[in-house]
Amino acid sequence: MVVEEVISGLPLSVLAKIEGLVTIFKFVGVAVIVYILYVLVMGFFTWRRMKRMKRIERKVIEIDRKLDRLLKGKGKKKK
Repeated sequence: MVVEEVISGLPLSVLAKIEGLVTIFKFVGVAVIVYILYVLVMGFFTWRRMKRMKRIERKVIEIDRKLDRLLKGKGKKKK
């Protein structure tokens, strides 16, 4: 209420300048919201990608262990 009274008491030339600033602040606010949404979405995709990479790493380690067992087994049989 107090803000409305102050704004209504300002001359039109000042209001025109303030209107430009308000438009800029609206644009900046929308840009910040879009950026935050972008960061959240990219964070989600990065989390999924890292989760998948960890699963692949575990499978590679498991395959490596199996190969080590197979190679050790073949080395003993040749002797």
